[in-house]
Amino acid sequence: MRCRQSLATRLRGNGFSLLESVVGLVLIGVFCALLLERLAYYQEAAEKAVMELEVNKFKLALQVHIGDLIARNRALDYAELARENPVLWLDRPPVGYRGEFSGDASAQLPRGSWYFDRSNAELVYLLNQDRNFRSPSEGRARVRWRVKRVRVAADSTVIGLQLALAEAYSWF
Repeated sequence: MRCRQSLATRLRGNGFSLLESVVGLVLIGVFCALLLERLAYYQEAAEKAVMELEVNKFKLALQVHIGDLIARNRALDYAELARENPVLWLDRPPVGYRGEFSGDASAQLPRGSWYFDRSNAELVYLLNQDRNFRSPSEGRARVRWRVKRVRVAADSTVIGLQLALAEAYSWF
């Protein structure tokens, strides 16, 4: 009887063994790694959603700008409008807008930046998270848009403008 009580007392007082502690720490480490991986994935998905929201704002601003010119009875110079900086059509620039540059400024700007490339008349976004991004272009991960003229196929008359991708990409 006395043996049983001392064995029970010893088992209660010892706590975790070294093996149990190591297994517990390994499991916590694996769960933390999975959590961090998911967190990075969702941060990148959120960045993509914010970028697409900003682009939709630019598209809407283009329509409003053209409508405003028509309402004021001004002539529409499609070539000039296609070369304009789309940020000028907004009330305020997007977060991370760095200004206008002549040529590719992606090497000198931080990730998560917007800028307008005057030489190519392109609006450019430099990705902050690019693990799931694929693009045919070399260099830093970026997405580029250009204002293009919409033409009637039969006689190539310009009937409007649209903000379109300058280069296809795959993100997720």
